[in-house]
Parts: sequence; C-alpha cells; structure tokens
Amino acid sequence: MSAQQLLLEAANKNAELLRGLNETESASSSLEQSQAYLDNLDREIDICNTEIQHLEKKTAAELKDHKKYAESITLRFISRAVGKSEQFAEKASKEEREYVEAVAAENQAKSRLEEWTKKRDEARKQHATLETTNKTHKRLQSELDALYSSIFAGPTPDFPGEDQKESAVHEAKEAFDFVKQQHEAESQAAKCLVDAQGSMMEALQWLKKAHDFSRTDMRGPGTVSDIMERNSLSKAQRAMEKVKMLVEQAQRLSPDIPGLGNFDISQAYVLSAIILDDIFGDMARHARINNSQAQAQKEAQALSVASTKVRNRSQQLEQEAADALTRLETARRELQRIRREAFESFERPPPTYDREASESFEGPPPTYDEAVQHSLAEAHDLNSVGT
Repeated sequence: MSAQQLLLEAANKNAELLRGLNETESASSSLEQSQAYLDNLDREIDICNTEIQHLEKKTAAELKDHKKYAESITLRFISRAVGKSEQFAEKASKEEREYVEAVAAENQAKSRLEEWTKKRDEARKQHATLETTNKTHKRLQSELDALYSSIFAGPTPDFPGEDQKESAVHEAKEAFDFVKQQHEAESQAAKCLVDAQGSMMEALQWLKKAHDFSRTDMRGPGTVSDIMERNSLSKAQRAMEKVKMLVEQAQRLSPDIPGLGNFDISQAYVLSAIILDDIFGDMARHARINNSQAQAQKEAQALSVASTKVRNRSQQLEQEAADALTRLETARRELQRIRREAFESFERPPPTYDREASESFEGPPPTYDEAVQHSLAEAHDLNSVGT
C-alpha cells in the first residue's frame, strides 16, 4: 500500500487524535501546579494539627485551674476566713478568663483546620480530574506516535525531511538514555556515600565511648569498664564494616570513588585484659584506641570529600539529563510537526486544471493596442444600444 493510501486511511484518526491532544494540552502543567497546591495544603493541615494538640493540652490545664477556683468550696471558705475574698475572686476571674481564651484559641484553630481540610478535599477532586485528563493526553499521544510510526517508520522518500527528523529523534533518544543512566548511577552512589557517612559517624561515636571507658579503666581496676570498652569497640567495628560495604556498593556504581584504607578495630586484646588487668595493658589498649580514632577520622574526611564530589557530579548530570530531555522533546515535536504537515498537504490537494476553459481560448493574448480597440468597440456598442 502506498504512503498516500495510508495517509488517506489514517486521515480521520489523525484529525481525531490531534483534536484530543489540543483539548488536553494543558493538563500536564496544571497537574504540577495542582500537586504543589496539595503539598502546601498538607503542610498547613499538619501545622494546624500540631497547634491543636498543643492548644488542647493548654485548654485542659486551664480548665483544671478554672475548676479549682470555681468549684472548690474549701478554697472559697478559707479565703473568706482569712479576709482574702477579693483576691480569691480576682484569681478565679483570671483563671476563668484564661480558660475562655484557651477554648476560643482552640476553636479558632479547629475552624482553620476544617477550612484547610475542606480546601484539600476540593483540591483532591480537581487533582483527580487533572490526572484523568493527563492520562488521556498521554494515551492520545501514544496512539498518535503509534499511528505515525506505522506510516512513516523507515525510509520515506515521499516526504522530504521526515527521515532526517526521525534520525534526529533517535540520536536525541540515545543521548538522553545514556546521560540518564549515568545520572541514576551517580545518584545511587551519592546515596550510598551519605549512608556510609552516617555509619562512619556512628563508628566514631562508639570509638569515643571506648576511649572514655579506656581512660576510666586506666585510673584503676574496673571489670565493668573493660566490658563496656569491648562492647563499644565491637559496635564500632560493625559500623565500620557497614561503611566498607556501602563504599564498595558506591564504587560499583561509580568506579571513580576511592576505596577505604585497610585498618581493623580489633577487640581480641580486650578479652584478655578483663582477666589480666594491669596498667601497662590498659595503656596499650588506650593507645590502640587512639590510633583507631585517628584512622577513622582520616577516613571520615576522605569519605566526606568523595561524597561531595559524587553529589556534585550527580547534580551536573541531572542538569545534563534535563537538557538532553529538552532536546529530545524538541526533536519529537519537530518530527510530529513534519508528519502532521504531510497529512495536511495530502488533505489540501493542489488546484485542478480546467481543461475546457483552457481549450476555449485560442491564440496568444491580445496586444495593448488591440485591447484598447476592443474596449472602444464595446463602448460604442453600448452607446448605440442606449440611443
């Protein structure tokens, strides 16, 4: 089947899809704005809920104080007995006023919450409608892409420029996929290093605790300090093993990341120290812990530098991916435009040639003098008819 025949069969479907796409064009941007609005409403509702919880506690406390003066016959009797009825009345009035103010503040906050919740419910309904419209837009675009692919895929010499635009889309798609894959890898590597930094901080904290217990142990025999020291070193070792695992995972994603130094936090010597406790052993363990701390600090600094570099690369690749996506979308729009124009040119055929009108005229066109004489003759004929 020729390209012209394919266009003829698909003309109505093409017009229908383009009409639907035009009607749903703004759904995507409206959906983003709607989501931002919903996020803001959620934040406001969270703030209101927190405020209400605080105000409810305050109201309960104010009610307790108010009842203390309003319902206590004993306090009223004692105040009257000691001649302080006026002070009692002032205090009771003050507690009542503070309770009323607390109730009013709580009710106002609940009214705001009700209003925010109402707005969110309405926004969610509108958001759901926009989601449906956006899905329709994507479906129509997918159908149009499939329609155009069935007609224009491969070499199309009948449509000048279409093959070049199609090739540009393929190249832009490959470039986008490549940089997107790089960004995803760097982004995951950056996350691994952030987690590794957290585990490194945990290891340093346990090493500090081990250092403190070791220093306490040097001041005198202490089995408990030895046990706590060993426990702290054991937890520091586990944290460092997690750091190593996360760094290795990051290296598989981004080979440029440097590895950790080779050092181990050993606790074997602490067990013997629990049995044979002496000052020289305590000092030796303390020195080893100091050394482990220094090495861990050094690795933490190197990890921080590596994490910053990977994060910067990830941000740069994110921008490159965004630029590549823009170029891809531009190439796709250009391809769709030239394909749409192919339909439009087919739907508007060139003007037909009127053979009969052409055959009724014989000979070359009249000269200027002949045309003037012809006009004068027609004018004379009209004057004759008038007289």
